[in-house]
Amino acid sequence: MKSINSRDNEQYKAVKRLVTNASERRKSGRSVLDGAHLLAAFLDSGGKPEEIYVSQAGLARDEIARLVQRSEPAPLTLLADGLFEALSTVESPTGVIAVVPTPAAKPVPADAGFVLLLEDIQDPGNVGTLLRSAAAAGAEHVMLSPGCAFAWSPKVLRSAMGAHFAVNVVEGADLEAWVKAFRGTSIALDGWSGQSLYDLDLRTSIALAVGNEGSGLSPALAAAATVRARIPMSQRTESLNAAAAGTVALFEAARQRSLK
Repeated sequence: MKSINSRDNEQYKAVKRLVTNASERRKSGRSVLDGAHLLAAFLDSGGKPEEIYVSQAGLARDEIARLVQRSEPAPLTLLADGLFEALSTVESPTGVIAVVPTPAAKPVPADAGFVLLLEDIQDPGNVGTLLRSAAAAGAEHVMLSPGCAFAWSPKVLRSAMGAHFAVNVVEGADLEAWVKAFRGTSIALDGWSGQSLYDLDLRTSIALAVGNEGSGLSPALAAAATVRARIPMSQRTESLNAAAAGTVALFEAARQRSLK
């Protein structure tokens, strides 16, 4: 096990660039998992880490010692606690950070069973929440337009809590073209629609489309969808947050699909 005690160390500077620079992560095809829960989810999915960094305090924890053992033969580096805290992106670091290969996206077939489409969702927390909700509701694929927040950023990874490794995440997707080729029912969430989401049959092959936090779905994508539908709500509020709306729609679909 290697030890690093100086922030001038070249290896430390390299992993710091990876943590702080999205273009570095995109270019290298690598992601950073900060925390025991994310690393455990990655390992449970069958992933193999490339590098493991631990703090002295973290290594003393049984949970992290077990994760380190499961991560073998990934090289293990012990960081001075101060260096680890400077590297970590969370307020209360758990003591382990893993560098992993970003899982490759798989093509989404035109007859996919349950798909979530995200168009220009710009808040990392919303993207992460929607990924987590999609995984929990049983969706197999999440497709993101080029205008969405980077799905593999530390903030999105933290919000999704391991969902990245339970669904197929496809970034930079041409959602309009895919919807036009989709052989199932595509549903554009639209607060002004006269059609209630709850009156639709969501038990078949479906794709749910959620739009930008402020402007909603683009007219082109909404027009390409099979149907537009609203989530019924009281008149005391105009709309739901994008993540909340997407979550409600996902779990209405999950509820109906459980009754098959």
